[in-house]
Amino acid sequence: MKVVIKNATIDDLQKVQELNLKLFQKEYKEYDPLLNLKWTFGKEGTKYYKNRILKDDGCVLIAIVKDEIVGYLCGGIKKAEVYRNLPIVAELENTLVLEKFRSRGIGKQLFDEFIKWCKNKKVGKVRVEASAQNERVIKFYRTNNFKDYTSVLELDM
Repeated sequence: MKVVIKNATIDDLQKVQELNLKLFQKEYKEYDPLLNLKWTFGKEGTKYYKNRILKDDGCVLIAIVKDEIVGYLCGGIKKAEVYRNLPIVAELENTLVLEKFRSRGIGKQLFDEFIKWCKNKKVGKVRVEASAQNERVIKFYRTNNFKDYTSVLELDM
């Protein structure tokens, strides 16, 4: 199976949003019922993806198999905490590969291309956040040399 990884263009916006909505629906069902499923195609979600596609500090990659977008990865440069002496920081913000295309290395290809983008931007640290219960994705990131740094704990009131 031939996979092409490329930068998304504004013409890919709707498909990227459709994939993000699938990600949100999965996360909502399995891990976080507080997600706003209307955000993706709302004003803020649309602006977020347009900016990530069009601005220099954003990166949206798409994976294509036989002219079909089967996955995406979105990330970008982040402002680092001013109380830490950090290099330029990027965050891998969200990513999804359609279920029937998972476990075929497409996520790894998207990730590797994002790391190349980060290196070109002189990024010194890459962050990713994942639901604590999502063991599969946490294992993927740990396999790709991410280390646990902080834990966010929440208390429902």
